Amino acid sequence: MGEGRSALIRSVRGVIRRFGMDVRRPLVLVSGGADSVALLRLLLETGSSPTVLHVDHGLRGAESDADAEFVAALCKTLGVPCVTERLDLSGAKGLQEAARRERYRLAGEHRLARGLTSVATGHNADDVAETLLMNAARGAGTSGAASIPPVSPDGSIVRPLITAPRTGILAYLDLVGQAYRMDSSNLEGKYARNRVRLTVLPVLEELYPGASRNLARTAELLRKDLRVLEELASRAVESGAGETRVAVADLPHPGLLGHALRVAYKRIAPGEPPPGSAVIRLLESLVGRPDGTRTLDLPGDIVATVRFGEKVVLRRRESRGEPEEVPLTDTGDAAFEGWTIRVDGPRRLDPADAARPEVCYLDRAGGPYRVRRVREGDSIRPLGLGGTKKVFRAMMDRKVPGDVRSRTPVVVGASGEVAWVFLGETGEKFAVREKTEAVIRLEISGGRAF
Repeated sequence: MGEGRSALIRSVRGVIRRFGMDVRRPLVLVSGGADSVALLRLLLETGSSPTVLHVDHGLRGAESDADAEFVAALCKTLGVPCVTERLDLSGAKGLQEAARRERYRLAGEHRLARGLTSVATGHNADDVAETLLMNAARGAGTSGAASIPPVSPDGSIVRPLITAPRTGILAYLDLVGQAYRMDSSNLEGKYARNRVRLTVLPVLEELYPGASRNLARTAELLRKDLRVLEELASRAVESGAGETRVAVADLPHPGLLGHALRVAYKRIAPGEPPPGSAVIRLLESLVGRPDGTRTLDLPGDIVATVRFGEKVVLRRRESRGEPEEVPLTDTGDAAFEGWTIRVDGPRRLDPADAARPEVCYLDRAGGPYRVRRVREGDSIRPLGLGGTKKVFRAMMDRKVPGDVRSRTPVVVGASGEVAWVFLGETGEKFAVREKTEAVIRLEISGGRAF
């Protein structure tokens, strides 16, 4: 075994150990290019039992067909199971990003269906350097400059070649006499990455020998810094009931706000690309303004709300398939949009218990009761007030944030009138009195923290 070959094998084994990659039975994405072909062979040399997935994007006609035939023949020679998937990306916007997204989607589905340990890709040190340069040129912060991680946050995607330079990979293939395919689109100047690879990096290597490896090392150091910053920022992030919230006052330092927002986004939308710097800056600009609530639409069908400049709340855009009403029985639990409503009855009124905002006692005779969202025009005669109030007005008086009001559930009686606003007012008509014959008790949990 040549020294260069054995050195690369040792390097790959070291990366696998250092980053805790599970490559016992990986699904290897093999395009037929040098990086993915080398990855497949190196994983076999380190004792893995891989399965290959080749994705034909159908973009290069006969050349794509030849790639698929090459990968199938290679896998047959190596005794590796191989599956080919074909995509139709006609009409897709942002072709390269759409191809990447679909490729990972297919890989994830095959990994789960086949019970494999991870998805392995051939990203190398040059890819890391290119991504760092491109992200930095766009104005990215620490997160973007940290470039491509060796392992995805959930451990399902691994990149064993992440520290290997492309020159070393090509030398390895030459030593083992392994052919590979050349993608002609990689030479097209219309793609930004190609221009960085073919024009920018060679100049940097000439000026600073080892530039690609040094840039990859810089990205690794930034990833370490990023982990520390995100751990500190996460102290101000909490999740529950379909929301992720950033309490600005809980940040150890104001400069961590951007990191906290990205942590919150990753929790509410795992697997989605993080919001760009422009979005983060816009959210940051709304923090500290005490003028009500502001709402923004974020990528991935996420809605962000800044409440009174003190709290940023992220939630998924609501689907239209949610139930309009949920009936309540005399006993048992009911679920409604992240809330659990426990009903006990019949029972006696406990004034101390009834004073808790999450508890309500109602006259059973006013039912059957149902839960639904508050509607425009809903009114309530709050217990002890002596008059009627719009439910939205009552919530405004309690300083319920604007984005929460329209999503607040209410309990309505048989007549359709509002009997109780969650965490708020009880209707006079449905209140428990001395002559009430049967009482039911409601307790809610799991809902949103206003």
